[in-house]
Amino acid sequence: MKISCSHFFKQIAAFSAVLSVLVLVGCGGNATDQKPVAEVKGVVSYEGKPLERGQIIFFPEFGAKIGQGQIQPDGSYELTTYEAGDGALLGKHQVAIISERDMEGVLPEDAEADQEPSLIPTKYNLQKTSGLTAEVKEGGNEINFELE
Repeated sequence: MKISCSHFFKQIAAFSAVLSVLVLVGCGGNATDQKPVAEVKGVVSYEGKPLERGQIIFFPEFGAKIGQGQIQPDGSYELTTYEAGDGALLGKHQVAIISERDMEGVLPEDAEADQEPSLIPTKYNLQKTSGLTAEVKEGGNEINFELE
């Protein structure tokens, strides 16, 4: 599949938009503004196999502070909202998952440049289209996602 410049720039724009939200929402505030969080861990799988890389983002229904985590090679993740591993805000969340190939050093003429950069369907990249939800309750939460 050939990726046009237009498609490439759309992907970059979408990623930049998500990154901007993460930076804007994740910055600022102080300890007195902190709402209660609970630990959230789990595994993300795609087509029955652990997703080996990516980012998972929990967008709370109420509150502006997201929880996010890196997906590890075994598909596991642990969320952070205020400090490493503290989890996510209590309540309902929409969830987005981004997982892309490592394209660093790939030149436009390389065969790899023609591959779709996303390792999963792009609908999972945005909370509005992913269809993924989760509820974080007090205590420890194990929340797994099986993507198709």
